[in-house]
Amino acid sequence: MQVETKKYQYIDSLRGIAILLVILVHVQFIEGITPSISYFSPTAFQFMANGHLGVNLFFVVSAFTLMMSHQKRQYEEHANRNFFIRRFFRIAPMYYLAIVYFTFAYFVGFDFANIDWGDLPKKELILNLLFVNGFFPEYIHHYVPGGWSITVEFTFYAIFPFLFAKLKNINQFVIFTLVTLLISTIANFLLRGTSADINNFLGYYIITQLPVFSLGMLAYQLIADKEAIMKIKLSSLSVLAATILIYCYTSISYDFLYSIVFFLLLIILSRKAYKLFSNKILAAIGKVSFSLYLVHFAMMTVFNMFGCFRWVEEKITDSLSASLCFILGYICLFAVSFIISNITYRLIEVPGQNLGRKLIKKLDQQK
Repeated sequence: MQVETKKYQYIDSLRGIAILLVILVHVQFIEGITPSISYFSPTAFQFMANGHLGVNLFFVVSAFTLMMSHQKRQYEEHANRNFFIRRFFRIAPMYYLAIVYFTFAYFVGFDFANIDWGDLPKKELILNLLFVNGFFPEYIHHYVPGGWSITVEFTFYAIFPFLFAKLKNINQFVIFTLVTLLISTIANFLLRGTSADINNFLGYYIITQLPVFSLGMLAYQLIADKEAIMKIKLSSLSVLAATILIYCYTSISYDFLYSIVFFLLLIILSRKAYKLFSNKILAAIGKVSFSLYLVHFAMMTVFNMFGCFRWVEEKITDSLSASLCFILGYICLFAVSFIISNITYRLIEVPGQNLGRKLIKKLDQQK
């Protein structure tokens, strides 16, 4: 059963919320703003730190939209080939531009990207170009800041057509979510204390994130088939609930619980698009969210290279001044990044996607 795309304009708004959260957690790394967090109350600090959950929201929304678009295109000739072409040209142009930028940033003296330039060939570069750095604990956070989420996303693309073909009803999606949680729990338990754990790999790699993607797929099934929830077997639901409890007890983080909140929000908005979560401003931000994700890291390097906010540090003397300085940093980082992202969206992302469409059309004409 298909979901009508036109009814889901709030999706861009959710992406907008996601990127606003991501930027929130990164403001603390702007030189001059960093001391402000020491004045935060535990609640304020936790709220800021939870900005990383924006990536989880991205993953839930991504899986949902992939289900929606692939459902519509599944009967295309060479549907899977076309899927990979579209996904590559959706991500690669802007990501490769980011690789070029952070290479340049290193050579002018700012190693924000944690690049190890001692080895030849440059493993980090090759792994990032192939979108496989997420399989290596020592490289998952290297080269492009935040690039770990892009390689995880690309890995999900690689297995998505298979999942789409095999999962046919709501109970199979519930079981898939159950299986991903079990695999994640076992893998993280076995890898604890290893170099993978030490390098903060377990909280990021595809095995940990796959249950989050599964929630987006499950949400699509529940929304596309309004009677689907009545078809879920009680036994499947009970085992899933028990597995979630075990996962949360043994997991390295509680991020999956927050992902369930995003899953529920997605379903709620499918019934009624509340303006708080679905409006033109958030949608405009969400439309350029991929560029914004990469550009805001780039702008942080610019701010730090030129010391744009170092003067702020001496102004931070109490919780009020700390909050005001942090808000100033947030507004400036977002505003500048948003302007540039609209430019890169039009000059890089859209032409890249158009190039993918032209390639598909050309390949179709060759048959």
